[in-house]
Amino acid sequence: MEERYDLDDYNEMLAWVAAGLTMAFYLPKIAPFINVLQGLKDSEDTPKFYIIITYINALFWFLYGDLLFSDQMRLSYMVACIICLISIGIYLIFEIKKDFVDMILNLIIIVSVSWGIYCYFTIDFDDDKLLGKICIASSLMFYCFPIYTIIRVIREKNAKLIHIYNISIYFLGVMCWFVYGIIDKDYFIAFPYLLGGLIALTQIILYRIYTRKYMGLRIGKNLMTNTIGIENNEKNEENNSIENKINFEVDIKNLIKERPVKIIS
Repeated sequence: MEERYDLDDYNEMLAWVAAGLTMAFYLPKIAPFINVLQGLKDSEDTPKFYIIITYINALFWFLYGDLLFSDQMRLSYMVACIICLISIGIYLIFEIKKDFVDMILNLIIIVSVSWGIYCYFTIDFDDDKLLGKICIASSLMFYCFPIYTIIRVIREKNAKLIHIYNISIYFLGVMCWFVYGIIDKDYFIAFPYLLGGLIALTQIILYRIYTRKYMGLRIGKNLMTNTIGIENNEKNEENNSIENKINFEVDIKNLIKERPVKIIS
C-alpha cells in the first residue's frame, strides 16, 4: 500500500527544515571571533554583548525544545549554544584587557555562561507556560540588535549593515518555525518567530530599497564622471590642436628667417 502522511508528519518535516535553516543562520556568528583568533580584527569590532544575549536566547529555546521532546529544536539550539560558547571562549582567551569596562564585560560573560550551564544541569522546568514566556522575553532581547540595525539603516540610508544572505536564511527559518507553531498550536513558538520574521522581512525590504538607491547614485555618478572626462578630453584635444597650429606657424617663420628666399630678377 502507498504510505500516506498526515499533517503531523508534514509538520515534523517542516521542523527539520527549520532546524537546518536555524543552524545555518547561527554558523556565521562565529566568524568575527575567528577573525580575532587570526588577528584580522580588533576585539572592538566584535559584537560581545550581542553574542551573550544570543547564547541566553539559544539556551532557553534549547530547554523549551527539551521540555517538548522536540528533537529538531534541541539539535538546532544545541548547535547554537555550542557556537556561542566557542565565540565567548575565543574572546575570553585572546581579548581580555585590564581596563574596567572589559573587566565588567568579562564578569558578565563568565556569570552568564556559568548560569546557563547551571540551568541546564540542575533546574527542572516542568511548567511549559512559564518557560514559554521566558523564551518570548529572551527572544525580545535578541531582537533588540536587529531593530537597532534597522534604525541605523534608515538614518544612514545605507544597507551595508544588513547581511542579506544571513538574513534571508533567518527569515525562511523563523517562518518555518512560525508555521510549525501554528500547526502544533504552540503560540509560545508562533508569536516570537512571527515577530522575528517581520523584523527580518523589514531588513530585506530596506536592503532592496537602499541598495537600488545606492546603485542608482553610483551609476549616475559614473555617468557624470564619464561625461566630464569626455568633455575634458575634447577640450584637451582642441587645446593641443591650437597649440600645434601655433607651433607650426612659429616654425615656418623661424625657417623663413634662417633661410631667406632669394628673389630672381
